[in-house]
Amino acid sequence: MLAAPQLTPPALASSGPTILQFPTEANRTVRSLRHMTTQLLQEAAQVIPNQQLLINVVSRRVRQLGLGHRPMVETTPRMSLTDIALKEIVAGKLAFEPVKGAPENA
Repeated sequence: MLAAPQLTPPALASSGPTILQFPTEANRTVRSLRHMTTQLLQEAAQVIPNQQLLINVVSRRVRQLGLGHRPMVETTPRMSLTDIALKEIVAGKLAFEPVKGAPENA
């Protein structure tokens, strides 16, 4: 009779607990990406001070970018669609026009 091959690695087969090491560099990247988004949001709020309007402009542009529209600013591979939209607003490439006849506070 043949013995079944051992599927458990020897380090995990021991009776003691095993500590797995994970790289911690990803945390630094995430923090810097969040910082970039926060900075872009603050800069975009200078261009469009109305928070609700800014959210609407960004969300519509994110939808367009998600559907395949090309960014109007230089991007990096790690930028989110939200970051791209905010960067477009800061660069003056993306603006809004109020609809004629619509109340401004509606």
